[in-house]
Amino acid sequence: MSAGAALISASVRLALLCYAATVAGRLLGFRGRKIRFLWTVGCLLFIVHVAAAFHYVHHWSHHAAVRTTATETRQLLGVAFGEGLWFSYAFVLLWLADAVWWWSSATSYLQRPRWLNHGLHGYLLFIAFNGAVIFEAGPTRLFGLLITPLLLVMMILKLRSRQHADSR
Repeated sequence: MSAGAALISASVRLALLCYAATVAGRLLGFRGRKIRFLWTVGCLLFIVHVAAAFHYVHHWSHHAAVRTTATETRQLLGVAFGEGLWFSYAFVLLWLADAVWWWSSATSYLQRPRWLNHGLHGYLLFIAFNGAVIFEAGPTRLFGLLITPLLLVMMILKLRSRQHADSR
């Protein structure tokens, strides 16, 4: 495996690990600096992953990245959909904006509306699942297949406990 491929692979795996650990930690009630730091490290690692992929695979060409995405979706889903790359761009920007918000105003971040938090994390989890399970293989897919149901169960339990508390 080339150095570029190793960087692409390691950075996304570590980013997804940080993502999952942070989401699990937040669901368990952790809100402090350590969990915020982990969230930020995951975001930065994902940015490294994107930059490494653009450098080593796409040679800094958006058009090449769209072609690669179209080829991969055609192979996996039977439909060439290179525009799916824009969903990945949104993933990066949303994660980065979320991390910046948490650092710039932790109080407002932690008090934001539930619909915003749920919508954001629903989108991030959906894209992370697709990236880790649908478009990956090997250890990354296995990790995604193991962690996704765990996170979903934790989210459902958290929502139920809030609904139960709100109904009192």
